[in-house]
Amino acid sequence: MNIKEFFKDIWEKTADAFSGLSEKLMLKELYQKYGKYLLPATAGLIIVAMFTSALILDKGAAEGKAAKAAEEESQAMSIDITDAVYIPAVVIDNSGETEAFFEEDEVVYDGGYMEGDPLSSDYEGETKSVLSQGDREPIVAQIQERLMELGYMDQDIPTDYFGPATEAAVERFQMKNELTVDGNVGEATKTLLFSDEAKKYSMSVGMEGEDVRELQSILRNLGYLNASATGYFGTDTETAVKNFQQKNGLTADGSAGSATLEKLYSGDVKANYIGFGEEGDTILALQKKLKSLGYLTTEPDGKYGADTVQAVKRFQENHGLIVDGYFGYDTKVLLNSGDAEANAFSIGDRGTQVENIQRRLVALKYLKKATGYYGEDTEAAVRAFQKRNGLSQDGKVGQQTLKVLLSDNAKKAAANSSSSTSSTKKPTTTKKPTSTKKPTTTKTPEKVQVSGANVSSLIAVAKSKLGCKYVRGGKGPNTFDCSGFVYWCLREIGVKISYMTSAGWKSCTKYETVTSMSEIKAGDIIVFKGHVGIAIGNGQMIDASSSEGKIRYGNLSHSYWKKNFIKACRLF
Repeated sequence: MNIKEFFKDIWEKTADAFSGLSEKLMLKELYQKYGKYLLPATAGLIIVAMFTSALILDKGAAEGKAAKAAEEESQAMSIDITDAVYIPAVVIDNSGETEAFFEEDEVVYDGGYMEGDPLSSDYEGETKSVLSQGDREPIVAQIQERLMELGYMDQDIPTDYFGPATEAAVERFQMKNELTVDGNVGEATKTLLFSDEAKKYSMSVGMEGEDVRELQSILRNLGYLNASATGYFGTDTETAVKNFQQKNGLTADGSAGSATLEKLYSGDVKANYIGFGEEGDTILALQKKLKSLGYLTTEPDGKYGADTVQAVKRFQENHGLIVDGYFGYDTKVLLNSGDAEANAFSIGDRGTQVENIQRRLVALKYLKKATGYYGEDTEAAVRAFQKRNGLSQDGKVGQQTLKVLLSDNAKKAAANSSSSTSSTKKPTTTKKPTSTKKPTTTKTPEKVQVSGANVSSLIAVAKSKLGCKYVRGGKGPNTFDCSGFVYWCLREIGVKISYMTSAGWKSCTKYETVTSMSEIKAGDIIVFKGHVGIAIGNGQMIDASSSEGKIRYGNLSHSYWKKNFIKACRLF
């Protein structure tokens, strides 16, 4: 096999493996991995031209004396490269322009032999024997992809970077599979990870972390766990999980896997606490509190009926709790605290009551028409009404605003003001990022000024968190996972929304649904398989990346996102 045939063979074998990389990065990886076995120090300058599906070597350099000598030494692709030094390479792209890839002293080898197929997964010479945080190797992308497949890492485009999020995922895998927990990928971890014996992710006794803490918080709120959330999965948590599984028709093994976690965040979850059909003095006290805050419209009677369920759900949604309609631990604590907020209509609400509010705003010349959906224009109209009538300007229709709005003393809009439309206003177009260069800082920017629950505020808040660290289960203000990032940003601009995973967003019917990626607009929440992000316009999004380990810009044109796109939710 001559040198040209060898490189052509490498190209054909690795084209798919490197399909997510730029041409420049792909060629660099090929040379770092295989060039050292072909080019002794006397080889001279190698010029490579990339065209359709082959690498063509410059005859003057590659097929000269050095190439001939290398070919004569090559036996079954086993070449002595003792004291070999990698020579700088120049790439000629399709435009004919040249660009140097390496500094002269970038890659230096101390010699050795290459034996066997360099493309095989068990070849020891092509990557480090132990991978750890900070490493950049092509095989890291395969490791991330496998961790995502098994559920140890959240879905994202795999990269060659071994960051903190990858290390944390490896630790979870090692813990679950009874390996030494060091976060590094050595031979034992790699072998088991890519084998059929690798266990899928689930939380069980002995595990710890933010994901365990989140699980415990939900179980406690649903009445299954009578202890604080410690982040350690002990026997009490195991018992709570088993009880939850039994009551919700799941296999009661005490291990919280994907089915259990999905049920925990679903709307039809069965709690082990006060709920529908029960009655008593405790429920009566609950109803009176809900009534005083404007959530319950019927008279308190001590019976937990459909009206109470809806009132509790509304309260939970407004306060960012899991919306299950049960009077659980967190709901009870918050309802009886000084932090409980009165009911108010805001962005995302819809129905007859919203339409009635809009009709009144139309009559007072603040809004052009009523649609039944509380969108960005309705919020702007409410703010204008509140300002004109001397009320606190939060864009929400609470008890005080509603009282003035429906009174005979409500002031009409000023004659020179223009009323808002209900849905024709286009989202604010954001300037496309000048490049996809990744943020270089993790310093948390100062808090941005929010003008209301609108597209521009959402994007400004999202951008203010670029570079912040990715942590599974993180909900802010400085560490996030993808769901926590979207949740935090929306609530930061005043959108009262409950925490939802990507599965929750997938089944969410509260907002307008966009089914085509070409119709996504700035401000939309984009839902992918196992992932969510915030659209900022011009084919870009901001999301919390598990593979890059931080909040970053994402390019929606990437084939990975197109393949895993489910829908987008339009709040504004």
